Amino acid sequence: MEWVVFPEPLFALPVADTHAAASSVTLRWDDRFAVDAALGADFPVVEVRSGTWRVSVGVEAVGRMGFFPEPSLRFNLETFDGTFGFPVAVRSGEWSAQLELAHTSAHWADGALAEAGGLPDAVAYSREWLRVLGSRDIGPGRVYGGFRALIHDVRDAEPLATQLGGELIAPWSIAPFVALDLQMAAESGWEPAVAGQVGVVLRTRPGQRFRLAAVGRSGPEDTGRLTGQDEAWLGLTIGFDRSGWLPGSG
Repeated sequence: MEWVVFPEPLFALPVADTHAAASSVTLRWDDRFAVDAALGADFPVVEVRSGTWRVSVGVEAVGRMGFFPEPSLRFNLETFDGTFGFPVAVRSGEWSAQLELAHTSAHWADGALAEAGGLPDAVAYSREWLRVLGSRDIGPGRVYGGFRALIHDVRDAEPLATQLGGELIAPWSIAPFVALDLQMAAESGWEPAVAGQVGVVLRTRPGQRFRLAAVGRSGPEDTGRLTGQDEAWLGLTIGFDRSGWLPGSG
């Protein structure tokens, strides 16, 4: 048995998942232009290795901000979602999985307060949840799936949700990729929310990559304060994530 401190991630975050603990700036268009920014990190702290099995325990956090510009080029911050969690990842060969216990809270910001002339919605948004995702590497790509269960929610939302997706990426230093993520939640009446990315990745070193991609999303809104509203938008994103054991990651 071997112990490793601060290893590379065993479970690669789904890049098309707009909840993932990755950093990005996204320019998006629906009925108006907006800028979404996320600052996130997923850090395994310790890993145990025994034969082909590897198990890691870590921490993760991400803050998501929604900016909407005025004609004067002033960007109003309207929403902020904050998440922190404790992931446990397992890998053996081409199979991997992650169990994640996390907390998310969401808030209106000064841009929304100014637009509404006060607090737009006094209902709090705070929840703790447990998510399990399993993944199978297939050549230069992978498929994944799992579920999420709310442990506590101040609004008493229906607890269950499912998630499926896949990614395909060439094993080059500069490579094209495509990613698709599908989520359905009981709190949104099981209406599907589909998100996708098509673009290019630049691997700066093993286990890390920059992404430039066209993105899109359609389905129930996933910004905390706006959960339940339907949305459909297209955009352009620049992102960074730690791909870990993703096929071809180095």
